[in-house]
Order: sequence, then structure tokens, then C-alpha cells
Amino acid sequence: MAGSAADAIGQAVERTKQLLLQPLKPEKWFTLGLTVFLAQCGEGNFNSFQAPNIPFGGGSFSKPSGSPLTDFQKLIDEGVRAFYDDLALYVTLASVGLLLTIGLGLLVIWFSSRAKLMLVESVIHDRVDVSQQWARAAELGMSVFKFRLLIQLGGGFLGLGTIILGAALAFSDVQAGHFFGSHALMGYALLGFATLLLGLPIALTMLLFDDFVLPLMVVRNVRVGEAWGICRREVLAGNGGNLVLFYVLRGLLGFGIGIAVWILNCVTCCLISLPYLGTVLLLPVFVFWRAFSLYFMEQLGLRIFPTPDPSWQAYDQWRFPR
Repeated sequence: MAGSAADAIGQAVERTKQLLLQPLKPEKWFTLGLTVFLAQCGEGNFNSFQAPNIPFGGGSFSKPSGSPLTDFQKLIDEGVRAFYDDLALYVTLASVGLLLTIGLGLLVIWFSSRAKLMLVESVIHDRVDVSQQWARAAELGMSVFKFRLLIQLGGGFLGLGTIILGAALAFSDVQAGHFFGSHALMGYALLGFATLLLGLPIALTMLLFDDFVLPLMVVRNVRVGEAWGICRREVLAGNGGNLVLFYVLRGLLGFGIGIAVWILNCVTCCLISLPYLGTVLLLPVFVFWRAFSLYFMEQLGLRIFPTPDPSWQAYDQWRFPR
């Protein structure tokens, strides 16, 4: 049937085999793996499973005295006293750390925005040339960068403001040991509502952006705003049931792949957790994941994959018309 997400799974598997195994070229794996690695920087991925941090060492352990709530209250009191005693030092360290984090974050968002477009191009057109793709993705990549930066800054400031307000509401009760007092409950409720009202819409927006808007930018050669308009008209409108099925299957596939990757990570002694090398080893997973939404869009009637594939020369100038 039209818009079948199940059919898109089989097509994505075949595309993955075509790109990576027919024929098998190690240099293609390492080059495309670099594109995927750059695109995934700053985000969670399938090889991000880590064991919990377990403290070891020769430190002394004292038996906790009193109830856990009492110990927690003492910990808060000691933290507050330490903070006020060295307020200037903490403010300086926090400011320096914040500036470094912002600078590094901007750099990561910038180059990963280009790499995301490069990955879409590689899967659609079966081309892997990092230098030329990097140049072609310059203008559209800047549009992606601005959009992602706006979302992250907006969500970050709103989330931080909510956390500060919730902590301020709950602080008096928590400091007094009334962890379920009226003000504390108000603070907890504010954080919970913020997670639902802010976190879920932002997560859904970025999900739709990665799955549908990015490919439309590459295929139609348009910036983010116009690509969102195309997405609303040609992908979202009238396809609610198909989209629900797509994301249900996507969730099931993600769960299954995650379990398989976790087992593989244990079997290989965490080899696939190594930066870049793990991406290369798991390259079929990333290519399939990218191809899945592309073929689902074709199931909805959009033209994504060219027939026949264009030559390099036909797409050498991937730029906006002047």
C-alpha cells in the first residue's frame, strides 16, 4: 500500500547492501564512516552504551548515620556552605567553563550540520567525496546550523529558566528537610510540566527535522524554512496513520538494534565504543537508519532517489540560483 513503512525497511536494507557491499571497498567504508562520525558528533548514537561509573580506590567509607533523607539534608547544607565560602571561585570557574562549552558546542553544531547533509547526499546518490561534498554543503549547512542553534539556545534558556525557578520554589522546603512540602511539590511539578511542555515538542521537532526536512533540503535544494513548508504539505498532511506506523516501527527497530549493538559491544570488549572506529564498524546500521526515512518518503509519493542516478558533473554545482 502507499506509504508503507514496512516496505521501506526492505528497501533500506537493499540500499545498504548496494552502497557498502556491492562491491565491498574498505576505503569507501572509512570515508563514509568519517561523514557519519562528523554528523553524529554531539549526539547519542547506537554505540553510546557505557557501563555505570563505579567508584574504586582506597578511600574510607563510613556507615551512614540516620535516614537517607537526613543524610541528603546534611549534604545540601554542606554544599550551600561551601558554595558561599568560595563564591567568587565558583562563579569564575562556572563562567570559564560556560564560555568554553559554548564555543565547543558552536563548532560541533557547525560542522555536524554540513556532515548531516553530506550523509543524505551519499545515501541518495551513492557518492563519497568528503572535500567536494563539504564545499557543496556550505550554504545549506549554514541554514541547518542556524536552525539547530535557534532550537538549542531557545530550549536551553527555557529549560534553564525552568530549572532555576523550580529549584528556587523547592529550596526552602528541601533545606529544611521537608522534601514533600508544598513548595517542594510545586518545584517538582514545575519541572515535570516543563519536561512535557518543552522537552517533548523540541524532541518531536528535531525528529521530524532529521527524518524529513534534511532530505528535502538536499533533494529540492532549499533552505530550512522552505523545506519545513514542503514537509508540512507533502509529508505530514493526510499521512497521520502512516507516520504513526513509521515511528512505531522505528522505535521497535531502534530497540532491537540497540540490544544487538550492546551485545556486540560486550563481545568485542567495547571495541565499537571507540570514536570513529566504532562508527566504521557499525556503518551498515547508520546507512540503513538514514535510508529508512528516505524510502518511507518515497512510499508517500515524494521523489527522493533519482532514476537513473545523475552523473557527478550534473550535480557538481550544488548551490542556490543567483
